[in-house]
Amino acid sequence: MGEEFQPELDVGLSEEEREDLETLIKTFRHELPVIASDANVEELQQQVQEMTAYIARLSEMVLKFDTRMKSYYEIIRLFYQKSEKMNERINVIIKYLKSKENL
Repeated sequence: MGEEFQPELDVGLSEEEREDLETLIKTFRHELPVIASDANVEELQQQVQEMTAYIARLSEMVLKFDTRMKSYYEIIRLFYQKSEKMNERINVIIKYLKSKENL
């Protein structure tokens, strides 16, 4: 019944997360200097390390957001199940009261 319920959730990022994400996006959009064929291997390694660090930060943010969304989804799913049970109980009470009136 409730396991298949998957509503679209509209949840925004916190201000800090939004700023971090915008900073990362700006960094990725920033054009890296064209690497000349005589580029130093150390410079290339440094660039790779920096990109790895940026990707790691972005991945960490995505994982934190995913964890929050899973918790939020579980709350919404349980709330939905609770409302369905309450509606069933209310319907039973209404049927009972109607049957009492007919007697």
